[in-house]
Amino acid sequence: MQLDINNIKPFICLDCIAGSKAYGLDTPASDDDFKGVFLAPLPMILTGQAPTLVQDEKHDRQYTELGAFCRELELNNSGALELLACMGREQELFCAPWFRDFMGRYNFLSRRCYYTYMANAQRQLKRIAATHAKATEAPPAPAEMLDYAFVVQEGKLVPLLQWLQSQGLGLCDVVAQKLADDENLYALYRQASRYGIFGRDATAIATPNVAADAQLLGVMLFRASAYSQQNRRCAQYREWAQKRNPARLVTDAALEDKQGCYDTKHMGHVFRLLHTAREIATEGVIHVRRTADNAFLREVRAGCIPLTELMQMVQAEMAELKPLFEQSDLPEIPQIDGIWEDLAQLRIKLHDE
Repeated sequence: MQLDINNIKPFICLDCIAGSKAYGLDTPASDDDFKGVFLAPLPMILTGQAPTLVQDEKHDRQYTELGAFCRELELNNSGALELLACMGREQELFCAPWFRDFMGRYNFLSRRCYYTYMANAQRQLKRIAATHAKATEAPPAPAEMLDYAFVVQEGKLVPLLQWLQSQGLGLCDVVAQKLADDENLYALYRQASRYGIFGRDATAIATPNVAADAQLLGVMLFRASAYSQQNRRCAQYREWAQKRNPARLVTDAALEDKQGCYDTKHMGHVFRLLHTAREIATEGVIHVRRTADNAFLREVRAGCIPLTELMQMVQAEMAELKPLFEQSDLPEIPQIDGIWEDLAQLRIKLHDE
């Protein structure tokens, strides 16, 4: 048997509402998200066939195997900690009694949370920066092979088209042959061809057979890696433009000299993560549902605050976090002595039952 989203239900030991609805930050357009934990059958664990994660195609439902979940908790993974914090609260849909008892034996919160929450916030900021760059800069120009082709002439690289014009030649008057010692170097011969050096579709260098008496004209360098990189940039931009959610991109007139956009959803995550980290350091608890800062986070999500002002607030809050964790009563690492032995015994017990 293979575990998948269609047959995972009997093995689920924790099932919770997740995402914006768990945080109390949902809007009418918000999706229904669910996260939880499952216990794989012991034979699947012993044979190495148990998946660590089961999810649907849209990632709206995600369930982590108990062993992997404990490992994430040991590392103070923010997502795992917040899922565990939903246990016994309004987000909980189902929780097996044995799971509640097992998790209640350990204290997972530690000063490691400073690093994991900061790292998560930094990832969100990188996404914001990438979106901002795409939204404010001109779309990358499509890669044309001709722009990456040069001819070696008197120790210098001359653009292929310029060189051809200086020789009174056109693209269809010359053919190329790859030089064996370098995949980016091609010998150029005077020989007529129907489609030219770059072939019919202009997407690859054509290397037809060369007549034995064809005149060698020179050597061409094609910057293949630079050409491929530009193609990837164009493809990434097209994908971003197709998939982006315009409702999450807010124009910020406070940007220097030009207007830009920032992703309000990711910015909201940044502040939610920083505020949660502060609460861990000062209160020793995780408040999944955002109550105290709900109005502020909704303002951020609605794009009511200029990006420059938000970034100043982010830097200030980040600077305050480390001293708070250093002064906190939190242990250096999670207090989970014996968890792996206990988990092994739990698996055996539940299997025998």
